[in-house]
Amino acid sequence: MQKPVATQYGGTNARVGEMLVNRVMPNRYIEAVGPFVFLDHIYPYTLPQQPAAPDGAYAHPHRGIATFSYVFSGALEHYDSKGHHGKVTAGGAQWMKAGKGIVHDEFPGRGTAQENGIFHSLQFWINLPTVVKEEAPEYLNINDEAFTKVMLPSDAGTMKVLIGMCGDHASPVKTFSPQFLYHYRINPKSSYTLETRPGLEYAAFVPTQEVMINGIATGNSEIVSFGLEAGDIVISNPQITAADVMVFGGAPYTDPIVAEGPFVMTSRAGIATAYRDFFNGEYGTINYEQ
Repeated sequence: MQKPVATQYGGTNARVGEMLVNRVMPNRYIEAVGPFVFLDHIYPYTLPQQPAAPDGAYAHPHRGIATFSYVFSGALEHYDSKGHHGKVTAGGAQWMKAGKGIVHDEFPGRGTAQENGIFHSLQFWINLPTVVKEEAPEYLNINDEAFTKVMLPSDAGTMKVLIGMCGDHASPVKTFSPQFLYHYRINPKSSYTLETRPGLEYAAFVPTQEVMINGIATGNSEIVSFGLEAGDIVISNPQITAADVMVFGGAPYTDPIVAEGPFVMTSRAGIATAYRDFFNGEYGTINYEQ
């Protein structure tokens, strides 16, 4: 039996500097999937030959969440106000627990040979449990080789465990509640069936090439969310080239979700405190001379 699809949504385009971004969630249909409360898809972007040095123009604060930025192609560089600096290339990720407040800056990496001169990535926000929202920030720079990759049966493709676990395979990313993010790469003319776990929320995002998910054509930066009923998620790729599919979710987030700007808290008072502490300089400033 297949898990019923609850919603299919194509997102809303926005500009972030020169890059075109699809704001996938939250939206009027999906507030959250497990602890995942936000997804931006940065469309493939042709990089300038001489990327400018960072000047802080895009630096911004966060509080109450963890951010997870995943790179399909190109490179992504990170600086933050706690002294962290890192850079990853295709297949790598930047994870940051904002906790009680941090300022960070992410941008296409400098000084690295870019894959075909194209930058293409995703960013997720993962809501933290209430008590963790008041913990100190943390940061992890994860290269492609650090993630576990699993061969799918019947030569259907591969699965990379980006967050959480799959069987005995675990991601190096720290988690604070039951949650998962998997990157499937489905071979041409192949299909894979994912057996879902009861009590967890599921969604799938297809960044580019169209696939069939439980019989529904999905692609070109579309998300599908699933009902809580039991059932499998069947991903079929009828095309003649491999296709990428992100499957994510986790245990339902039971505390209130109050989001404004870059902050996700559990009350309006928490949002007010987040802004007050930021404007009082408590999150620190970024040193780009590292």
